[in-house]
Amino acid sequence: MLTSISIKNFSLIEDLEVSFTSGLSVLTGETGSGKSILLEALSLVLGQRADLSAIRSGAAKCIIEVTFDIKDYNIGVLFSELDLDYENKTVIRRELSSNGKSRAFVNDTPTSLDSLKLLGAALVDIHTQRQTLQLTDPTFYLTLVDAFLNDKGLLERYKIKFKEWKRLTIKLSQLSERQRHSNDSLDYHKFLLEEMEGIQLTPSSINDLEEEATLLQNATGLRVALSEVLSLGSQENIGVQDQLACMTQLLGKISSFGSTYEALHQRISSLGIEFSDILEEAQRLGEIITDDPVRLHEVEEKLSTLHNLCQKHNVQDANGLIEKREDLRQLCGDVESLDEQIQTLKSGIQEAEKAMLSVAKELQTKRKESCNPLTELLVSRIHDLGMQHARFLFKFNELETPGPNGTDEVELLFSANKGIDFSPIGKVASGGELSRIMLVIKSILAEKSQLPTLILDEIDTGVSGEMANAMGKRMHEMSRFMQVISITHLPQVAALADAHYKVYKEVVNETTQTFLTPLDEEKRIEELAEMLGGKNIKESALRHAQELRNV
Repeated sequence: MLTSISIKNFSLIEDLEVSFTSGLSVLTGETGSGKSILLEALSLVLGQRADLSAIRSGAAKCIIEVTFDIKDYNIGVLFSELDLDYENKTVIRRELSSNGKSRAFVNDTPTSLDSLKLLGAALVDIHTQRQTLQLTDPTFYLTLVDAFLNDKGLLERYKIKFKEWKRLTIKLSQLSERQRHSNDSLDYHKFLLEEMEGIQLTPSSINDLEEEATLLQNATGLRVALSEVLSLGSQENIGVQDQLACMTQLLGKISSFGSTYEALHQRISSLGIEFSDILEEAQRLGEIITDDPVRLHEVEEKLSTLHNLCQKHNVQDANGLIEKREDLRQLCGDVESLDEQIQTLKSGIQEAEKAMLSVAKELQTKRKESCNPLTELLVSRIHDLGMQHARFLFKFNELETPGPNGTDEVELLFSANKGIDFSPIGKVASGGELSRIMLVIKSILAEKSQLPTLILDEIDTGVSGEMANAMGKRMHEMSRFMQVISITHLPQVAALADAHYKVYKEVVNETTQTFLTPLDEEKRIEELAEMLGGKNIKESALRHAQELRNV
């Protein structure tokens, strides 16, 4: 439950700190005193988006801190999922700076707003006056039915099946779109691929062809140079080969005179062998070099084609062309295999849909079965609030396509008077009736959800007299299951609370500030009397207030 809240420099609040108790607490005060500011501050610390205008004028930063006692609520798993440190006394802090920076902490550990929202939803339900509009929302009634059914395992099974079915249908849509685009460009990709498939590509294709072209272009000069090398090397008596042989013979004669001369002889011998190999290679190359204009033309054409392809595909070399060719092969191959993939996926969707609808049918059956006792409970409690002839009827409408919570939406029909047909609540219920219906629904949700804290912002709007007293009793009954904090203008409700707080404004140092203070019994009587008769408290109002407190 919420045990304390501390607010600094938020809107009209300069520095406020107050503790709360279990049971039913009420906040009262004149319209405009700042009750909504307290809710806004609490919403901010529980993850709502920040508004810089909320920072008190002249302040550099506002800080809102709340403390919850959660030792009895078994929500440690959620802390683990959110990677937060669990503490029985959990402190949540939100800091908002005038420069736009926002920080959030849970037990002094920094956290994201998304995590804060998830944690806040498990700790507090803040019912604002605007949320009465939920009475026209089918999703709200589905939540009510599921809370009463209390079979989270079945609903979770459906959600898992739905997510798988949805994942596959999205994938099918993506594949079908891809197939459409691929078919539009398939012919062009095939043309590009055929251009490359006609050429034998290797990583060295361009370098090899350029080298061959150079040889063919310089065939005559190469032959002449190699011929002269052979002449100079092998000319009888004066050629390099004969000279090396003569030197080898001379050094051989002195090689036995020491290791130095032996080494010199070996070196000249090796040089002679190497030179002989050079002359043989030069002779071989000279013999195979020929003028071949036809081949030269072929090589130059291939080179021109490869260079054009490099430019066309914006690559630098043969490796880039090879990669592009593989990409084109993949693209063309993918298009041809898309039909098969789509057919396989359609079969998978059919199986997933069948499994999902099977669970959906089971969920639908149990929901409908739970509606009878839920309707009886709604009728019983609304009768306690003075609507003696009110009746309810849950109507299930099948969705065109399955949704994340099932294949149906739920509508709650209502009849306030005997002999009157059922109609949608939003069309026939008055403001006071809407308030009472919402309170009854919240009371059922409170018992089923085991949420630590419920905050009701003027849920009793449009109600007065004995019905106000009945609503106060219902809130007090709800507070047996959870902490209930009610913002109210009704003295009948305020009189039944376990704790009473007053919200008021004062001008301090020429600046308006909002304050929140707990009231002792004497102050409670005065506040109730003021709520009954206005600021000029009369003796009759005081007696009436005392009577309310003794009820």
